[in-house]
Amino acid sequence: MGQTHSDAVWRRTVARAVGSRDASALPVHFSASVLSRYIDRGATILRTDTVGRLLQPGKAVIDFGIVKDDTVIHLRFGDIGSLLPESEREHWLDHLVAPAASRPYLQMTLQPGACHDDGELREWIPQ
Repeated sequence: MGQTHSDAVWRRTVARAVGSRDASALPVHFSASVLSRYIDRGATILRTDTVGRLLQPGKAVIDFGIVKDDTVIHLRFGDIGSLLPESEREHWLDHLVAPAASRPYLQMTLQPGACHDDGELREWIPQ
């Protein structure tokens, strides 16, 4: 199975995060509608096909990626904490787009040792 250019960039991004033990460059995805609040407040958004920039007078510039037919944007995890004021973080979390993930697994990591019944145990040979 060959890698696409995007897959190779994603692999390098994750490899760098793993190697440095710093996940701040990994992307977190949000519905693009998260930006409506800022447009309503007079912010400017500049964009190319796949990258955007939120410009707000007197505030930090926020760069983001654009994916899924302009419906989803992503920021680096570290930028969420460093560029978004604490008062804006809940707004962004309300627009969070969850990646494909096993909900029971995530619950297990949030509550180690808790019982999580997710069906019968069985062998599995991944394809």
